[in-house]
Amino acid sequence: MALRRLKNVDAGDRAIRLRALTLGLVAGAGIGGWGGGLLFGLLGSVVGFFAVSLGVYLGSLWIVGWADAVAQTVYNPSGATTPYKEQYSYAASLAVRGRYGEAAAAYELYVIENPAEPQPYIELARLHRDKLKQYDDALTWFRRARTDATLGPGQELYVIQEIIDLYTLHLRTPRKAIPELTLVCQRFPATPAARAAERQLKEMREMLARERDGIEPFTAQFLKQLDGSSARDAAREVLKDLSGENPASPPASPG
Repeated sequence: MALRRLKNVDAGDRAIRLRALTLGLVAGAGIGGWGGGLLFGLLGSVVGFFAVSLGVYLGSLWIVGWADAVAQTVYNPSGATTPYKEQYSYAASLAVRGRYGEAAAAYELYVIENPAEPQPYIELARLHRDKLKQYDDALTWFRRARTDATLGPGQELYVIQEIIDLYTLHLRTPRKAIPELTLVCQRFPATPAARAAERQLKEMREMLARERDGIEPFTAQFLKQLDGSSARDAAREVLKDLSGENPASPPASPG
């Protein structure tokens, strides 16, 4: 994937240089050659052709570079490395066409290029969870989004909730979700998400007590009354209240 990406970049650069050279040759022939020949004869025509061609070629490349710098200022005024969001459309288009392995490779390349940007981590985790059904890999990428990317409060809450859902709904290891539920209560106190997490933790503590009494294993109890909607719905509500930020387009998940 990286080789293909670099090949596409090189092709685009060659096309720009070819257009600049063509423009230079046309201008050299039409202006330098004709004007130089008119004023100084054959030698002037030859010198004029090469001088104007080279000048137009270099000038065209300078203009392209200047325009690119202006575009970067418009789309990325902070000077950070976060790419314009539409750059992720290539990976998304691969996923839409069912080329999930290639899409995953494209998102991984985005992660390498922009390690602080949360979007590719989140999209990659969703891809592994919803399309490839690789729940351990999905968990890895959600956890990496939390540890490696720069998350706002809404994005952090979303990622924690997705980790909880993976533990409870997909991996069926609810015991591992307890620290994550505790983290929601600590990081987002007095929010709907925290209140839902507190309710779930209370139920889990009761299950753990029954397990200690030898009544029934904790996981078996949890799976019997599994209901992952309450905490998720509460998390969605609190996202609306946290600074009005866009949590990397969550919480909608692809079907």
